[in-house]
Amino acid sequence: MPNKKTNFIRLNIYINDPDIRRQVKRVAANQDISVSEYCVRAITRQLIKDGERSSEGKLNSLKSAVKKAHRFQAETFGERVFSVSSADLIRKARENRNKL
Repeated sequence: MPNKKTNFIRLNIYINDPDIRRQVKRVAANQDISVSEYCVRAITRQLIKDGERSSEGKLNSLKSAVKKAHRFQAETFGERVFSVSSADLIRKARENRNKL
C-alpha cells in the first residue's frame, strides 16, 4: 500500500515578545510535542471557545454563520421588523432573474 502523504498548510505567526516565544518552546518541549503541534492545539482550543469548531473537531460554520447573522441583524436593525416577507423578496428576485 502506498504511503499517503499529508499536505500541510503553513501559517506564519510573528511574535514581538521573545518571552512568549521561549515560553511556547519550553512548554512544547515539556509536553514532548513540536512547537507547531502546541500552536495548533492552542488555536483549536480558541476556535472551540469562539464557537467556530465543535469539541469533536468539526467546523461549526452553519452555527457560526447563524450567530453572526443574528448579531448583524440586532446591531443593524434593532427591534425593527420588515413588513415584507423575505421569501417573497427572494421569489420576486428569482422571477426577475429568470425573465432575463
